[in-house]
Amino acid sequence: MSTKIPISEARKQLSALLKALQNDPDAVYEITVNDIVFGELSAPKERRRRLGTGEALFRALEDLGEPEVDKGQRHSIARNHDAYLYPRKRK
Repeated sequence: MSTKIPISEARKQLSALLKALQNDPDAVYEITVNDIVFGELSAPKERRRRLGTGEALFRALEDLGEPEVDKGQRHSIARNHDAYLYPRKRK
């Protein structure tokens, strides 16, 4: 995504443009003088390739696929829960 900005506006809004590049590293600002492009303001290439916060994790999960779950013999997990919850009082 490329946006043309006159040099006078680029000077006034430099800090805002840098913050915008921090939020969207793929953005490119073309600096113009009399509608002729003389330069570009963009994030470094390393920063543009970087994935979003959770995007790398989601891609890794997609690569792993569905987990294999063994549906073996079913049993009651809390079979003896009364013995632990209600111990007999000794006199």
